[in-house]
Amino acid sequence: MNYKVLFVVLLLIIGFSFLWQYPEFRLIITGKIFETTPTTANVTISGFIGDIVVTPPLLINFTVIGTSGLQPATSLNPKNNTFQYITVKLNATSNSPFDLYINASAMTGASTGFTIPVANISVNSTCNGSTGPPSPIRLSNSLKAVCGGDSGVQSVTIYTSADIYFYLDIPAGQNNDTYTGNIWLFANYSGISSNSTWYGSGNTTATVRKYIEIQWNSSSSPISFGTLAPGSKSNATDQTFPADIISGAATNVFIDWYLNSTNLISGVNTIGTGNLTYANATEKKYWPNGTKTLSTTLPPSSTNGDFPNWGNVGNASNTWVWFNISIPAGQQAGVYVGNLTSKAVEIGEDPTP
Repeated sequence: MNYKVLFVVLLLIIGFSFLWQYPEFRLIITGKIFETTPTTANVTISGFIGDIVVTPPLLINFTVIGTSGLQPATSLNPKNNTFQYITVKLNATSNSPFDLYINASAMTGASTGFTIPVANISVNSTCNGSTGPPSPIRLSNSLKAVCGGDSGVQSVTIYTSADIYFYLDIPAGQNNDTYTGNIWLFANYSGISSNSTWYGSGNTTATVRKYIEIQWNSSSSPISFGTLAPGSKSNATDQTFPADIISGAATNVFIDWYLNSTNLISGVNTIGTGNLTYANATEKKYWPNGTKTLSTTLPPSSTNGDFPNWGNVGNASNTWVWFNISIPAGQQAGVYVGNLTSKAVEIGEDPTP
């Protein structure tokens, strides 16, 4: 601001005139303005990062609300709860841009103690409301930059925010349990010394449901006995490889195997399912080392499924089954077709309901 001072120089000029009519007195004041050197008040506003504000302040719950849990060997993109992301910003007193970092812990099962590795959680972020998030970044126990830093994305500018999307990969066979873990958010900026941390204890959660995945080996379906004469017998291994029933990699409980079948039908003619037997063997050279007769209903429950090695079966495993048929004498000619059912239940459960 310029300040100007008025220095007044008074010049008194006194004039007397003696005129004929009347005397006259004059007083004249004159002055000059002199400009002084201006002064400046110097003020420095320091950079400041305030507290991290997270909205909505809710659990990062990967489990779909209203369901019993997630299936193993699935990926959630992004998290499936009501809120698809969390918004991260600094409080209103902040006056600096910030770099945003995140890390997490493994998710631990409440009952089993098994874990979902921290690397199965990944995030991406829209920094400053950008049009599209970068590729997902897998988390670890160490801080990972999502905005600024070495993330390849600009820092979050003043008075803006970042939306963080969370992704989770459920490992195949992940145990049935409710898992929780922690996340940390860290904000700082290289130009200033202040930083801020937001810590969410138990802030990630997911429930993995009990899951059984089973299938037939497609190369052995349908099971074919070929063309047979009445009064003859045949086993399916003369035509194709025996059936291979598979407990898939996503199965996360031990299971028992059971089989049943419909009658075989050709038009109005029937071959009763009791003419079909099945055997348990691990290789063809051991067949048959025990047989059972198929039924239209499931066999009664046991502690080991239909055969000793058909019980307590783990995931990602194959179980072989071998079939034999007896054609009744006088059976009408035709192509007979029926349906075979394989059922898996958690070990010790009753298969008949």
